[in-house]
Amino acid sequence: MVNEALFESIKVRYLLLWLIVFFIIMGIILVLTTGFISDAEWDVATGFLFYIIISLWIIRNLNRNHINYQKFIGYFPTDYHWLYLFIIIFAVIILSLGLGELSRYIISMINPNLNYLPSISYFYSPQDTPLAPFLNFMDFIIAVIMAPIVEEFLFRGVILHRFTVKWGIKWAVLASSLIFGFLHSDIIGAFIFALVMCILYIKTACILVPILAHMINNLLAYGTQILSTFGPQSTIASHNLGVAALLLLVSVVIILYFLYRNWPQRYWRPPYFQEVYDGIPENLYYDDHD
Repeated sequence: MVNEALFESIKVRYLLLWLIVFFIIMGIILVLTTGFISDAEWDVATGFLFYIIISLWIIRNLNRNHINYQKFIGYFPTDYHWLYLFIIIFAVIILSLGLGELSRYIISMINPNLNYLPSISYFYSPQDTPLAPFLNFMDFIIAVIMAPIVEEFLFRGVILHRFTVKWGIKWAVLASSLIFGFLHSDIIGAFIFALVMCILYIKTACILVPILAHMINNLLAYGTQILSTFGPQSTIASHNLGVAALLLLVSVVIILYFLYRNWPQRYWRPPYFQEVYDGIPENLYYDDHD
């Protein structure tokens, strides 16, 4: 039996204190370096250090509580239904697109005189900084590699287990996903995405699966944003409720079916607390032997 008390001494609220101190220090540095560092260089450096700080907090707590890294990460499932994974990621992506389309339609209803949406570039140009190629590369690394790894270790790894000790697995899934959602601009889409990632981690007992799914999601989202940068300027009139409804309908049906079929059962436990029977993680073992 795994000692669940290992996660009791992890105080998630202390991470908030770490981040407050981090942003205070970065604010002081920004003031002292005004005129020496461009906004682009500052943004990338802050994003990179932000994930480094979170990583250090995670490592410190795992080491202090003697968490077994191998059990925490799990074993990569070689026989996983990968098509199933791509389908649910696709559903999450088109959900975000549908929500974006719906928000633009609502904007057009609120302000019919608004003809064009603001154009946002996701590339740094030489006009922004002479380090533009390097910063664009680093921005890609942060968004597609660093963010998925660190966020999955934090939310699906540390926070999910900590909240399970406090409230049980169902409330832990909801609470950790809600926090994840509020920390992203697309709150609803991010919340649902987090629910899916929790279930992938719980069912496979391997955090590498949601990390991979998160990377694919961010890669597709990043690519979509880049394509929009080079596309024609988007008019408000080009957005309509029908397109939004179609995207939302398809994605919601797939996601609801996924959540219905895979929602945590009363006896489920998060991966670190699971036993392994005949090489099968506890949750899946019980499902297969019902």
